[in-house]
Amino acid sequence: MKKFLNNLFQLFLNKVVAIRLSYYKLKNQHKKKVFIFTDSRGFDVTKRTHKNNPFSLYTKYFIKNYNADVFVCPEETTSVYDFLAYYYDSKKNYDFVISHIGVVDFAPRSMRQTKKLVNQKKNKIIRFFGEKKFNDLKNFEGYDTHWNDDKTSSIAPDFMIELFANEFNKIPNLIWISCNDIDLNWWGNYFRARPLNSAMINLKSKKIIAQLKSDSIVNLSNLTNEEIKKYTCDNVHLTQEGSQYILNNLIKIINHTY
Repeated sequence: MKKFLNNLFQLFLNKVVAIRLSYYKLKNQHKKKVFIFTDSRGFDVTKRTHKNNPFSLYTKYFIKNYNADVFVCPEETTSVYDFLAYYYDSKKNYDFVISHIGVVDFAPRSMRQTKKLVNQKKNKIIRFFGEKKFNDLKNFEGYDTHWNDDKTSSIAPDFMIELFANEFNKIPNLIWISCNDIDLNWWGNYFRARPLNSAMINLKSKKIIAQLKSDSIVNLSNLTNEEIKKYTCDNVHLTQEGSQYILNNLIKIINHTY
């Protein structure tokens, strides 16, 4: 019964969000067009009523002030592969594109889960990177560090980073929001310690930044541990302060460039 009520509430919430999005889409139809795509960092994960809700964090500013097509964590695990598919399946005639993506791809996780995710995203991987790269990902042997009683791996090992950067460079007017470092001594409201090799998230993020042709980047890679605790609730997901920090930087980039 509880599960049924929760599902019913989520369905109701999704309908309300869809109606609000449609309202602002109509209201702002003659304004600049923006494509926004985020992973779970795009909504407030601390509140059940905010699940996948683009009005809970910084994205609401763009919904209310621009002609916005917004996708906030549209997949169970939202990755770069998904971003590319959603963008290229869109009309692609945007004044700018905001991409808050990468942590799912870069993060180490159990080998079991990684293999499952790679298979789930098979068609998208092959679509953009070819069957050979899909097989390389499927056969990737992972890292020496173990977590959750399994060897760690990721759905975007180092050999995918340059390929990601190349795809990002093809997208006109892209603004990428990078990943930040992980403070392994702080869990926040996460329920357990993260893998000991989680620093690779930020290392891969920095490699992407170094290869992007545009400087339209909200660079979180140099946040201090104190800032990470202020701007995130668990090393990854945003607090309201973190949302405002990203919004301030996005507005600065847009005002300067667009």
